[in-house]
Amino acid sequence: MFAAFFRAAALVEPLQREVATRHGIALADLHALRVLELTGAIPVSRLGAELGLARSSATNLVDRLERAGLVDRSAQPGDRRVTLVGPSAAGFAALESFAVVRDSDLVRRLLRLDEDERAAFADLLERITAPTEETPA
Repeated sequence: MFAAFFRAAALVEPLQREVATRHGIALADLHALRVLELTGAIPVSRLGAELGLARSSATNLVDRLERAGLVDRSAQPGDRRVTLVGPSAAGFAALESFAVVRDSDLVRRLLRLDEDERAAFADLLERITAPTEETPA
């Protein structure tokens, strides 16, 4: 079932890539933006930890997102040495453009499937997305 899930996720990747490209960022940057959507403004170091990135990589990521206008940096109240990062208005707009897929009627219907239906659906996804052997010409 996990293989089917990952193949289904791969079907959504082109949509995610389109959203990322439209906003001038990499697909991984879109993921970081989605983490910030869930957590709200957090220290850059925590964002790095959430994403499994070294401090310098997290800083470079935030720099890219800030240049694209998708995040805002601010000082943490009470400790101005800590820099918080959170989605900007443009960042929320980028996330909203992907939310159309996530919040679609199709996704809601998939989430209503019971366990047997999910297993059958996973099996169908396996069959549909499985690599095909090329037939010799």
